[in-house]
Amino acid sequence: MSVALWNSAKPLPPGTHIASQTSRLSEADVDFIFSSPGQPAVLAPELTAIDHAEQMIVLDRSPVGEELMQHLLGRKRLRPYLRIVLVTDPGSEIFGGTPPQTLAALEQAGIIVARVRLDRLRDSDPLYSALWRLGVGWWSDPFDETPGRVSLAAWSRMRNSKADQRQLVVADDGAGGWLAVLAPPGASASLVLRGSLARTMIDGELKVAAWSTDDDRLPVGPPMDGRGVGSIDARFLTEGAIETALLDAIGAAGSGDHICMQAENLSDRRLMAAMLRAAARGAGVQVLLARNRLPNQAAAGELERDGGGRIEVRWLSAGTGASHPKLLLVRHRTDLWLNLSSANFTRRNLADLNLEAGVELRMPARAAPARAVADYFTQEWSGASADPGFAEGSAAAYWHYRFAEATGLSSF
Repeated sequence: MSVALWNSAKPLPPGTHIASQTSRLSEADVDFIFSSPGQPAVLAPELTAIDHAEQMIVLDRSPVGEELMQHLLGRKRLRPYLRIVLVTDPGSEIFGGTPPQTLAALEQAGIIVARVRLDRLRDSDPLYSALWRLGVGWWSDPFDETPGRVSLAAWSRMRNSKADQRQLVVADDGAGGWLAVLAPPGASASLVLRGSLARTMIDGELKVAAWSTDDDRLPVGPPMDGRGVGSIDARFLTEGAIETALLDAIGAAGSGDHICMQAENLSDRRLMAAMLRAAARGAGVQVLLARNRLPNQAAAGELERDGGGRIEVRWLSAGTGASHPKLLLVRHRTDLWLNLSSANFTRRNLADLNLEAGVELRMPARAAPARAVADYFTQEWSGASADPGFAEGSAAAYWHYRFAEATGLSSF
């Protein structure tokens, strides 16, 4: 019991639960990039950022694909003194997401690879993880195992359901500035930021790398600069700070406002309650979810049943091969609030249990990035399926997903 309680509430390691100071950005500093149907695919902006870096690249990516590896190796060959730090989830290497030879090739080229020590994070499933820590964890170390070989120890460690999902790339732009890209591999949309916010991201990633590796070559991050100028307020958020920002934004929505959500999974109780209260205040709510049985069918059923006719749910098309960003938009009359992150809207992703990262933007509705985000959601919404029969409003489905969410005995 003591092990379960301690690892459910122990202090968070450095570089986690970040809510940065607000930075001011101009419209030219923010790009929301997405491909429209029938249009050529947009070159991944993180690869462009890597190809132009001269001083430092810090990236948090899982899995690490072949194309990303080749760009990192190519840039390191052209600029031998370029400092590159990769923070990654060790589970991707063990279970096949990242080919075993990929990280070895990066390390041989002089790139610092920090495999996150996930056991330093809090436990989302204390019932299982407490027993694992007492009986198995002391001799189960991913850093002592052969990559790509799933042993019994590796499988039991995976059952702790911990992950690093931050999915960001930060690099200098080769001209004295900094560039940050937020997008999962193969994403249908990505967010590109220029300016001071990138320095805060680097600082957080280097702190995570410091407690994940003993490599003494870790660089020092660039000094912080001023708030900047422009019409867009931006903050960098991680882990539980993302949920706080989401709740604040939804709590400010009322009559005449509109909330747009896109996620793979939705089950966080505080978020569900906030959306129902916003609908009761007169806000319109559109929710785009993946066609997952748990938890989405029951969550959709609850929203449609208790939303007073103001909450509409549609289902993302399956089998497109592209991953979808997790985003929340709150449209007011003259401004738009956006949160784009790696975090699904579940307890495991929003309660300081996994490593997640996101950016909050508050901008005029007429700003180019705001119009691009609105166009993207409209495109996704129009291509999604209404399918009201897929939502499940029964009491059994409701309590099933509530139990799975509260205990951590789930895959979401």
